[in-house]
Amino acid sequence: MLKVIAEAVNDSIKLQETTQETTQETTQEKILKLIKENPAITQTQMAKMLNVTRDGIAYNVKFLKENGKIERIGSTKNGTWKILD
Repeated sequence: MLKVIAEAVNDSIKLQETTQETTQETTQEKILKLIKENPAITQTQMAKMLNVTRDGIAYNVKFLKENGKIERIGSTKNGTWKILD
């Protein structure tokens, strides 16, 4: 009985991790698409367009920057995004 419960918990954890990874990838892909369409877009604008919190956008932008996918050129207010791929 305990083995069955442990397997169910492990399956649930794996599903949760997969869902989180998929959601992040999808959000990051959407962010890249928005940047391609408008390199001057702000994180606040991205958040409104994707119906995600500003913190959620900041998290994904930080991940994209740290992994060499995007960089910010210029100042926070007047700069633009550059996709590095």
